[in-house]
Amino acid sequence: RTGRSPAATGCRTWFDGRAALEKIAGYFQTIAEERHVTIACHGEGEIYADALLFGRAVSNLVENALRFTPDGGAIGITLHVKSAQAEVAVQDNGPGIEAEHLPRIFDRFYRADSARSSEGTGLGLALVKSIMDLHRGSATARSEAGSGAVLTLVFPAGEGSPV
Repeated sequence: RTGRSPAATGCRTWFDGRAALEKIAGYFQTIAEERHVTIACHGEGEIYADALLFGRAVSNLVENALRFTPDGGAIGITLHVKSAQAEVAVQDNGPGIEAEHLPRIFDRFYRADSARSSEGTGLGLALVKSIMDLHRGSATARSEAGSGAVLTLVFPAGEGSPV
């Protein structure tokens, strides 16, 4: 017995990644439309993950992208499945993240610019990192100031094959 509860380790199953991403995009659609921001999903494939935790992680990335995308902007959610893993990337065309902040954005309570927004506690991306750690995956970010950001989640290959 490991002492870890089933909730702590997650319940991984195969599911339609595109359908899950479309559902998340739909959830944020009203807020996006109010600001004339488009949210588009791309890619197809099955993902092996805890569906609830997957939804939480991707939702946190989309919520962040929406927070920093200017009115009239665009957010892209892309799924790319390879034999060894599934990658989900959320890209925005906001102000970007300065290079000095990139290594720390997944740290608890870290906020790149507290003057930029009074919203948020600095826990959203830390939660994403924790979810990815549970899946033995990774969360990374790349950006250049002034040109938006791309945050990518990598879920390792699952057991068996999707139905």
